Amino acid sequence: MPKVVENMQLGFAGCRTAFRRCCRWLTCSGSVPGREPRDQYEVLCLGLTGAGKSTALATLVGEPWDALEPTTGFNIKTLPVNDTVLNIKELGGSVRPFWQEYFGDAHGVLFVLDAAAGEASLQASRQTLAEVLPQLKGRPCVVLATHADLSGCATQAQVEQLLEGLMHGRKSAVLSCSRGQRQEVLKALEMLTGYMTASIK
Repeated sequence: MPKVVENMQLGFAGCRTAFRRCCRWLTCSGSVPGREPRDQYEVLCLGLTGAGKSTALATLVGEPWDALEPTTGFNIKTLPVNDTVLNIKELGGSVRPFWQEYFGDAHGVLFVLDAAAGEASLQASRQTLAEVLPQLKGRPCVVLATHADLSGCATQAQVEQLLEGLMHGRKSAVLSCSRGQRQEVLKALEMLTGYMTASIK
């Protein structure tokens, strides 16, 4: 029964976001006369429940983030970045068994981890990333270490050391992010966009 409910939640989430995604595509994709069509990339936003995925994306698009609930199913944000359009699909940690259903269309991965959650959570994030990356062969990956403004958080260098050996030559980077800092999230997506553009051309 729980799996049936999860499937229904995924279906409802897809219907709810489809219309908004279509409207944003018409706005962003270059369908305006005289404008060249923009390249579009599918980005997966992954991470454990509570890592800060929803907060980071809400900050990016100017939505309130201080009272967000963990995402059930998935959440889609579409926005222009560096003359491209990114369709960012945030997959909730609670539906991780369904993540692989979305791997085939992905051009890149934004993996979010909570740098202030403690050693056990960091190791769990490492294990999760180690399990999903082999299924996303060749796709670039940017890791966003959130809650960098909290005392006792892991530094960017510590997160890089934690994830050492996982990327296996793919284009990748680790960036830290404080809550509510849009430019830090945007920098991560700009870097990922550059990697995806270079990989596809």
